[in-house]
Amino acid sequence: MQEPSYMIIIPANEEDIKDPSVFIENLKKNAHVHLKSLQVDEERGLVADFEVDGKPYQAEINPADVEIPEFVRPQHAFTKEEIERIDGTKTGLSVCMDYEGDSRVCFYDQLRFINEMFPFPGILAVMDCPSEKLLSGKWVALAANSSIMPAPRYLFTVQAVSDEDGEVWLHTHGLKRCGLYELEILCSDKDKCNDHYKMIETFACRMLESEEPIQPGEGVFLAQAGDEYLVCTAVDWKEALKHYPDAKLGTEADREDEVHGEDTYVLMLYESEEAENTGWYTPISNFDPYLKQNPMYMFSNEETERMSRLAIERLPYIKKAFGSMECTIIVKIGLPVDEEYRGSDLPEKEHIWFELKDLSDDMVVAELTQEPYYVSGIKEGDIAAYPFSSITDWIIFTPECRITPDDVYMLNNE
Repeated sequence: MQEPSYMIIIPANEEDIKDPSVFIENLKKNAHVHLKSLQVDEERGLVADFEVDGKPYQAEINPADVEIPEFVRPQHAFTKEEIERIDGTKTGLSVCMDYEGDSRVCFYDQLRFINEMFPFPGILAVMDCPSEKLLSGKWVALAANSSIMPAPRYLFTVQAVSDEDGEVWLHTHGLKRCGLYELEILCSDKDKCNDHYKMIETFACRMLESEEPIQPGEGVFLAQAGDEYLVCTAVDWKEALKHYPDAKLGTEADREDEVHGEDTYVLMLYESEEAENTGWYTPISNFDPYLKQNPMYMFSNEETERMSRLAIERLPYIKKAFGSMECTIIVKIGLPVDEEYRGSDLPEKEHIWFELKDLSDDMVVAELTQEPYYVSGIKEGDIAAYPFSSITDWIIFTPECRITPDDVYMLNNE
């Protein structure tokens, strides 16, 4: 089952959406977004045929009531004034599209199309209905104007439902618009749900990146904890429930609607290569004893490259913060793994956190904050210089918040 990608623009000024000629003229000004035709359909409303960098799309554009449901999660930080303005907005504009091909590109292009309709600061927020997220208009403008796609995790949300006994049912929303099945973990708890969240997120990102669909029953290597490997697979919820006889959440009683009852699969564990070869899966909780070993989750080379490009693109924010703000800055550096580990299933580089000590026009001087797994010759506390090209991520810690390359919209308050 594939669902459309339905987003609602919450404008900075409601008057801007009353005259379609305003956003139509805005669309005609952009080189990347080419508006080919517009027509009014009695059932679908205003239908736009357009291209983004040559890729064809069709979108239905219609007025929409702005009501933020309780389950919609603000993905970004909003000021008190912005929240009041969102609450006071009665009418927005919906943009509904079907995704074909790479869903990550489609999501990126939908944001670019929306941003060109109402360039910054014309958008207060965007409600992404499939993923049940409220996106900052500042973030949308940054994402749309970047040469790098947003992180795959933006296409979905992992929702946690808990009961008074502490049981937690984790499940995604948003993957169906990508033509994929949703993911779940049953019988989690409040102590381990963050780790289980990472498992779902990592598996979902692999699904979005994969050129061929990841089939139920197929094993996916997600993480390593010491000498233990986390290999997961997706199992239809009806089959998975047989392994959770004491489950109180995520049972048949919770699945009377299509959202939670169709095209949704539970993450299960393959505890060995033999188990994977024979299709013998067990509950994900069997991996819980290894969570204390700080599992290292495996990003694909493609996602690591995307993160690195975004981190480098937004290095000016680090340069501005360093020395001018009360903050601590850490940078993640990609270092080649030792020869003995190359050619295995491991990435070619290990990505390790350092604390920033100094920087120049093209180098950072940083102190290693953790012991490497696969890189010898360096240890925690070592200080060295590394080129900007080796940076794959960074975080600015201020007294009020943490700012990553994805969060720099918070620094654009003008």
